[in-house]
Amino acid sequence: MSFGLQEFLPQDLWDIQSQWPVLASLAIIEILLSADNLIEVSSIAAHLPLHQRLTAIRLGVLGAFLARAVLLVLAAPYIAQYPLIRLFGALYLIYLSTAHFTGNREREPRGPKEHWSFTKTLVTVLGVDLALSLDNVVAAVSLSKTPWVVWSSILFGFVFIGLFGRFTVHLVKRSKVLLETVYVLVGCLGALLFYELVTHSANLTHMQDEARFWGLISVVVLTLIYDALPSLQRALDPLLRRVVLPLLRVIHFPLSLLFLPVRKLGGLLGK
Repeated sequence: MSFGLQEFLPQDLWDIQSQWPVLASLAIIEILLSADNLIEVSSIAAHLPLHQRLTAIRLGVLGAFLARAVLLVLAAPYIAQYPLIRLFGALYLIYLSTAHFTGNREREPRGPKEHWSFTKTLVTVLGVDLALSLDNVVAAVSLSKTPWVVWSSILFGFVFIGLFGRFTVHLVKRSKVLLETVYVLVGCLGALLFYELVTHSANLTHMQDEARFWGLISVVVLTLIYDALPSLQRALDPLLRRVVLPLLRVIHFPLSLLFLPVRKLGGLLGK
């Protein structure tokens, strides 16, 4: 299977119609992940003067999507073809989700940045973008093995963030539940891919794709409802603190050891 540029276009109109659930699912995930990445690089460049900060952020956005394109060409064919690599991809998505909810996710590079030069800040932004691009690519390939569908998700994310990046970041910062939602979705994707691999049920039909799309929509709606109802939060808080969070910590611990080299590499790229 090739993920090269020659595979970018669909074969016909029916090909587009049959792939709409996957395209819509990828659009939701790509927007939320891209907004999260943009928040990350904005915080790294926050100490710069306004004109330099905007330049660093714009170059960071461009670098992020170039990194995803390169990863798609180099890594996506192996992720799609080899079950063992896809298994590691599924576990990586679960790791990202559990790291976020257990408070073990390493966000921006540590240490004072007030005296960083523009060049050092830009190099750090590009390094962080490269590290963060891996989760976008793994999530995209886990949803579809059709090259033009995966490429479309990258293009859609680039155009959307380019046009509505500031608004999306403002919305995500104002409504923290959107950031929580993306990591619920990432965890669900990882769990679903893991299930497909261990049960050998990865050849999904169009109806199953639709069910997956509506499942993702349900997750978004349920998290928004949870955020809007304090009474529901109070009712579920004991369950989340006493059952769900300890379970996530148990799951996260072996995964943190498994992906220790990835974490170290991400730390080096962020320095």
